[in-house]
Amino acid sequence: MGKLEEALARLERAVARLEAAASADRRGSGSPDMREIDDAELGGIADEIAARVDGALAKIGRILGEGR
Repeated sequence: MGKLEEALARLERAVARLEAAASADRRGSGSPDMREIDDAELGGIADEIAARVDGALAKIGRILGEGR
């Protein structure tokens, strides 16, 4: 289970980085040098991230199911 634990730790770190980036974006949204992202682009990015996380979780579920 070492690989599974490593994958989960990597996923947790990635989520933490996303949360930190989102928090920084909210705090720095008034900064004139920050690139503006429109709602459609942001929605597309969020959809892509969600799909990748769902795929990773499905793969973890399959791996765990094989071990039973």
